[in-house]
Amino acid sequence: MKLLPCVAALVVAPLSAVALPTGGVDLVPRQGQQAPPPCVRQDPPPSQEETEARFRAFVEVFVGPKKNLYEAFKYISDDYINHNPMANNGHKAAWDVLSPFWNSFQHTYLRSTIKDNMSWVNYRAGFMGEVVDRFRWEGGCIVEHWDQGERYPSV
Repeated sequence: MKLLPCVAALVVAPLSAVALPTGGVDLVPRQGQQAPPPCVRQDPPPSQEETEARFRAFVEVFVGPKKNLYEAFKYISDDYINHNPMANNGHKAAWDVLSPFWNSFQHTYLRSTIKDNMSWVNYRAGFMGEVVDRFRWEGGCIVEHWDQGERYPSV
């Protein structure tokens, strides 16, 4: 009979840790954050100036001073094509790959540019070194991405 209280204590002890207050600690990174809704193409499409403004806002939240992957993904279309052979297509597939680590991953923004519907973002990313991401825009949304062997364009 003395064994029963010991077994009960072992079963209940882990549950008591769950009941402890978190002290304001944000549990979202451990539990996973839901992706924002994908970008919906604007019809009629935005002007070049509006697309450039959207691009600058995207860069700020993707690798800039306001880095926030949730906000950056508001610019990614649902049918996003990823030309990286290691990644699947789609808003959700890209979110599932990046969201577990992106906001805590160390980045150093270097430069960015947009020409017509194509944009480039150049940054240093931790162990990956220097990265150039190329994005194609359509209707105010990012619809395509390349990052394998990309070179920053001469402007």
